[in-house]
Amino acid sequence: MASLDDLIAQLRDLNDDELQRVRAFIEMLRGARASAAWSFDFLAHFDHAAKSASRNPGGMEIRVADATCASITRLALWEHPPVSGSASVGYLVPIPNGLREMKLKFSVGIRDGSELPPDRFIAFRVLVNGFKFWSTVKNTHAWEEHAVTMPQLGSDVARIEFVTDGLGDNRWNWAVWGEPRLEGE
Repeated sequence: MASLDDLIAQLRDLNDDELQRVRAFIEMLRGARASAAWSFDFLAHFDHAAKSASRNPGGMEIRVADATCASITRLALWEHPPVSGSASVGYLVPIPNGLREMKLKFSVGIRDGSELPPDRFIAFRVLVNGFKFWSTVKNTHAWEEHAVTMPQLGSDVARIEFVTDGLGDNRWNWAVWGEPRLEGE
């Protein structure tokens, strides 16, 4: 590997055309770096997340493991709500300065084997800095894919929480969040 002095000597020996190509290459690298995608993998940061229940945590199960929904398996955040109230997994996410076009991408499902009755639902919610940002209710097993445009959070630390609620009955609420990640440019 060349030393810095060797590189400087080589640059001094270049003619004008060669220097122009080096300048163009450097600009191309700067542009590639500026447009490189940024992402935050929530499952990779699970150990640093705050896990809590809105009431007594009895019956709550929170972990990261493979989850199968409608015979499709993916790595997921398991978030079975407690007997009463909701389960929450919260992350402090450092948002790089100048980041734009952020999307929160994830899927929600109910693990195969759950005998959730057809008249019961599980609530899935995403909170951003304490405010409800996205929500749905679900009672089917199949994964549902979501890509939600995030508010501008540049150069800040955002608190993003994944919340599930059994809506009064936590039996068979095998709620999972598939491969949640935050992406931006």
